[in-house]
Amino acid sequence: MPEDPEDFAEEQGLMGRFINLLQAEDADQQYLILNTARKHFGVGGNKRIKYTLPPLTFSAFRLAFRYKDLAEEDDKWEKKCQKIFTFCHQTITALIKAELAELPLRLFLQGALAAGEIGFENHETVAYEFMSQAFSLYEDEISDSKAQLAAITLIIATFERMGCFGEENHEPLRTQCALAASKLLKKPDQCRGVGVCSHLFWSGRSTESGGEEIHDGKRVAECLKKALRIANQCMDPTVQVQLFVEILNRYVYFYERGNDQITIPVLNQLLDKIREDMPNLEDNEETEQITKHYNNTIDHLRNKQESGEDGPSFEGLAL
Repeated sequence: MPEDPEDFAEEQGLMGRFINLLQAEDADQQYLILNTARKHFGVGGNKRIKYTLPPLTFSAFRLAFRYKDLAEEDDKWEKKCQKIFTFCHQTITALIKAELAELPLRLFLQGALAAGEIGFENHETVAYEFMSQAFSLYEDEISDSKAQLAAITLIIATFERMGCFGEENHEPLRTQCALAASKLLKKPDQCRGVGVCSHLFWSGRSTESGGEEIHDGKRVAECLKKALRIANQCMDPTVQVQLFVEILNRYVYFYERGNDQITIPVLNQLLDKIREDMPNLEDNEETEQITKHYNNTIDHLRNKQESGEDGPSFEGLAL
């Protein structure tokens, strides 16, 4: 009798939860336990390891944070962290060999975040390696257009949260994000990907910025202009207006945060374009959602204009 897939998934899920019960009081002992568990789970075959290796990886990340807490007591904590991340790298690579893509991509991103937060010696190199592995998976293994947009958005969002890279590593990763977003197959995906990228040039951080946000207003404006150009190339009028409304929201977001490259005339121009195109759309549920999104944006702008609270002035905005 063939095995029931749901029963199999449930059993393996229990094994994954069991890993979280493997706790030793001594951190070094915990590392030995995880190593032994890795050897056992590794021989379970490709069908099983997708359930058992991810929780093992997260247990290892937790152990690295434990070593950081023990820094005053253990002068070898940094080398031990390095060893743990090597262990995690090998464990995630085993999932790639099992012909998985999105799961190891997420684990590599999680590893990059953890390395950046722990800040052990050589952590920048480790974080960069984990980020570059995530990019390789994105480029080589993920072909579905929806999955590609989700993956590149996740990569950009992870990178935006990290402040451990010097300019030497930050610049190529920024450039790679922008390039990957603009190479997405479908124009709406390209537009959204480039829009998400704009945040990297504002709230991204590098060691040169001293942990502060970069606030490169010019690069932000370039990204948003590019997103508008791509939206203009979309042939479906409904999709085009939807993208314009989404871009308008990004413009407003950056204007409110003091980006001097975004001005009231720029906002008015985009508002005029949306008002011009919206009446030509077919009457359906999708159009209703777009109209609702647009009206909510207008209400927000009107409240800002009337409240006169501190922050950038909305005087001259044609609502």
